[in-house]
Amino acid sequence: MPRRFQDDTLGVIGTETIIGSGVTVKGTLTADSDITVDGTLEGDIKTAGDVTIGINARIKAGIQAANVNVAGDVTGNIIASGTARIAESGHVKGDITAGGLAIAAGGVFIGQSRMEAEPRLSDGSGPSN
Repeated sequence: MPRRFQDDTLGVIGTETIIGSGVTVKGTLTADSDITVDGTLEGDIKTAGDVTIGINARIKAGIQAANVNVAGDVTGNIIASGTARIAESGHVKGDITAGGLAIAAGGVFIGQSRMEAEPRLSDGSGPSN
């Protein structure tokens, strides 16, 4: 039976997922919308939306998203169909595959980067290069 949606009396439909600075998550976080993490996450993040890694975040995860913005610490590979950005406070230890890559002065990137118009996702979809 298909799921029935109720009226949005609390205003949460379409709201992005936010993991606050005092929160720890272990496992796979999957969403269709934007995700912001400012806490600790171990596992994987997969979304059709954007991922923002806040300045307080400590991430040990693979990340797949449209765009990825990193201001905290990420250990894991990043796949972005759009742009991966590392802010001046950001640290990434892992490989990045993206349509574009921007690293601000002071940002740290340890790994290999690959620029592709449409990066291959871990499920095998995407271009075959």
